[in-house]
Amino acid sequence: MAVTAFDQAHGPRIAVLMTCHNRRETTLDCLRALATQAEFRAEDLFLVDDGSRDGTGRAVLDLLPQANVIEGDGTLFWNGGMRLAWERASAAAMHYDWYFWLNDDVELLPHALEGMLADAERSRDGRGAVICAGATISRGPEGEVTYGGHFRPDPRRRPLRMRLATPDGTPKTIDTISGNAVLVSAAAFERLGSLDPMFEHIYGDLDYGLRARAAGVPCVLAGKPVGYCDANPVAGSSLDPALSRLARLRARWWEAGAIHGRDWRRFVARYSSSPMTRMGHRLSPYLRILLNRPHQ
Repeated sequence: MAVTAFDQAHGPRIAVLMTCHNRRETTLDCLRALATQAEFRAEDLFLVDDGSRDGTGRAVLDLLPQANVIEGDGTLFWNGGMRLAWERASAAAMHYDWYFWLNDDVELLPHALEGMLADAERSRDGRGAVICAGATISRGPEGEVTYGGHFRPDPRRRPLRMRLATPDGTPKTIDTISGNAVLVSAAAFERLGSLDPMFEHIYGDLDYGLRARAAGVPCVLAGKPVGYCDANPVAGSSLDPALSRLARLRARWWEAGAIHGRDWRRFVARYSSSPMTRMGHRLSPYLRILLNRPHQ
């Protein structure tokens, strides 16, 4: 049965930007929660189905027939998929006031979008530009913050060392964003453009927030958590504490040659101040494993 979004005659128009690949039920659960947000219109959803083989695109249209489902070839990954969704939304006949990035593994809480809009509106600069990230929390009893906004404790000496920011009831200035649930005003998009194609999969969101701050665009964390999203599992990776140090070093060596590793090197090259600093950031994952220090 198709979901009918709430009809709202007035208010801002929000283009929802999503990309997905082969996790149909997760994507549909996300969309069902999205459809309960009073500010959402199905025709404003721009979702890239990046080569899914599990029928995700068709299932999305069965659920939301008015949605814009864009086919990818399976090589876009997160950054490329979101860029394509943004390209289509910004070229649409409708003028959008906001662009809302949404990961398909986020289950929005009731009135989440309403709260983000209110916090974003109060945080705009004089030209209407603002970026507002929403914190997500784990589904466990502790409800730990998993994604959202980041601050840098020591930006001069350790520019890539970041900490998750915790919502405290009011919009909080942050240094950059995770791309799980983010509102970007049209004025901010006009000033910054889209995600940088230099990044294949990850770090495009962190880069976008850092570019925003450098350009004077306010970057804030919404005052309340906006949804559930569990952190990515670390089992079998170089971050897995259950593995031996040798196994973790081998995993890290493999990761360095994969897409995440390539994006990490690009991110380090852009935001490290000197060749020595860049080398330090590249070696730090191996040193943490050797010294048995937790990832931070």
